[in-house]
Formats: sequence, structure tokens, C-alpha cells
Amino acid sequence: MQEVQNPFVEFIRLILAPLGLGDYAQVVALIPFLLVLYVVYLIIMRTITVSFRRVGMPQEATSGVRLIARLLFFAFGLTTVLSATTLVSDTAILTGGALFGTAIGLAFSRALSNMVSGFYVLGARPFRVGDYVRIGGAEGIVSELTLNYTRLILPDLTRQVVPNSKVVDSEVTNFRIRVDELMHDRGAEYHRETEKSRLRSALGGLRDLAKGLEVYRYSFDINVHKDYSFKKVLAYVDDVIEKHTDNFLEKPEIMFWSNANLGNTFRLAYIVKKPEDILTIGADFQADVSDFHEAMKTA
Repeated sequence: MQEVQNPFVEFIRLILAPLGLGDYAQVVALIPFLLVLYVVYLIIMRTITVSFRRVGMPQEATSGVRLIARLLFFAFGLTTVLSATTLVSDTAILTGGALFGTAIGLAFSRALSNMVSGFYVLGARPFRVGDYVRIGGAEGIVSELTLNYTRLILPDLTRQVVPNSKVVDSEVTNFRIRVDELMHDRGAEYHRETEKSRLRSALGGLRDLAKGLEVYRYSFDINVHKDYSFKKVLAYVDDVIEKHTDNFLEKPEIMFWSNANLGNTFRLAYIVKKPEDILTIGADFQADVSDFHEAMKTA
């Protein structure tokens, strides 16, 4: 950089020499560069703001990206200014930059890792605000999604902040599903002449389904100990399903899931229109199903 800058500095020194300001030639020569850098900075910052707003990025994510860009411009400008002058040698600049970068990396490694994970979550979009999700051992409705964390409303209505680094490292289940995809997975195709199911009727017919209408299909497991009569347990669960069927978009499903030495596991699934329904009518249904232990004692 100094080799490129020196001819221009000498030219500025010749101009300032008659004024007795030749010693300030290096500083004056940097002014055009700083002005151009500032213009580029304004353009890029404006582009970030407009682009992120256009794709619907949260304000917190936009602010985080702007902060990173601002730090990069500052570091580039400072390094260029120092390298363009003879006040500090290139070796000192490189050594100081390496030490400074290492110190910053060690101090903010976790924060930077979390921000990188935030970029992944915002870009990959495994879920969005309003979805009912399970992240590792936590589940609930996504109420906020930022560059640093994901905020959940848990079934007990408390709010939990999950770092995005944990989101990336955990298994994520999103219970939102498109109705047409659900029916396709079941092996059912959409045709106008096909008889409407209760799910189709509840959602407004085939036209709404063709638009990719989305619902929430929640599932949970019950473990039946080997000492219980499986037939009696399933009969009890069937009665509970019949009792709650009208609360859901279709009759809840029950399926055999796994077995172990101490018993079998069954999985139940139901479909609702809104994630909030999982916290209300879904919770009531799950509580009634889980009460089969007491029912078996009195049977």
C-alpha cells in the first residue's frame, strides 16, 4: 500500500510545501480514500437494510448484520490508514492485527458462533414465528426469531430463550405441515371428484387445499407397562379419541410405535388449525389419554 501511496503523497507534499505544511502530506493524502470508503460504507449499509426488509428479516437480525459490517469497515479503514503511512511499520501492523484478532476471537467465540448459527436458522428457515416446534427437550410456539436466539412460549405459557447455536446442534421438529403434503404422504391424491373427508370440509374444501393450506399435526407417546392389558388400554384410548374427535380436524390416530422388555409404546397424533390449540384442546386430550393408569386400576 505504501508503494502505491508514496507518489501521491509526494505530489501532495509539493503542493503543501509552500504553505509550510509538507509534513502533513500523508494525512492529507488519505482524505480522498476515506471519503470514498465512507460513500461505499453508506451504500452497503443501505443495501443491507433494504434487502433484509424486502425478504422479511427481523429488525434484530438486520441490526446484527449492520454491526458486523460496521466493524469490518472500521477495521479495514484503520488498517489501510496505518499501512499507508510510515508511522507504523507493516510488520507491527500485521503483528498487532493478529494479536487483536486472536483476542477478539477468544473473547467473543461463543457470541460469534451463536450469530453464525443465527444466519443459518434465518437462511434455512426450519421454522418461522408462530410455528409449534420441538427443539431438543424444549417445545412450544415460536414467538420471536432473532440473529442470536429463538424465543418459545412453552405449554405452561412461560417464555424460554433458546440460543441459535443450540438450535443448530439439536434435533428440531416442526409440527406445521401442508395439508396437500400430508395427504400425499398418506397416499391420497387430490381430485375434484374425490369424496370430501372431514378434514377437507373443515378447512374449506379442495380449493383451499390446492393453495397449500397449512395445519399442525402434533404427536405424543404413551408407554404401556407389560402388566397392563393392552386390549383394555387401547379400548380406553379409543373411548377418549371418540370423546375428543369433534375438537380436531379429523379423528386422532393411534399407532403401535415400539416395544421393550417392560412394555409397548403407542404414538397418538391429532390435527388442529392453530398452534394455540395444541396448548388448549390438545393438552386436554393428552391429559385424558395419559389417565389410562387410573382407569386400569379401577377396571
